[in-house]
Amino acid sequence: MDMSLSPVDELARLRAKIAELRARESALVAGFISAHAPGRYHGLTCDVVVSHTAYQVFDISKLPPEMLDDDRYYATKQVTSIRIEDHEEDVLPTALHAPETMPLLARP
Repeated sequence: MDMSLSPVDELARLRAKIAELRARESALVAGFISAHAPGRYHGLTCDVVVSHTAYQVFDISKLPPEMLDDDRYYATKQVTSIRIEDHEEDVLPTALHAPETMPLLARP
């Protein structure tokens, strides 16, 4: 089986690339925030606009304890997550494909 076709490994590679891009984006954004006053900064193909906005947020820490301790004010929500875990070096996976119930994932 061509391991490059595994949706599991493809997802892991994509997430690694995205992490690299996000790190570079964060560095560039931090540079604009710390070194530039609000305004428009021109590039060859686009501009960066640095602006400041203020808004109000609800501060839960200011609620009285009788509200914070009352279950009537809470709701339960379910979250589904997918994480990537590296294999141990000396362990080979028993199956190099997605679960049978997973639909075939076509690449764009």
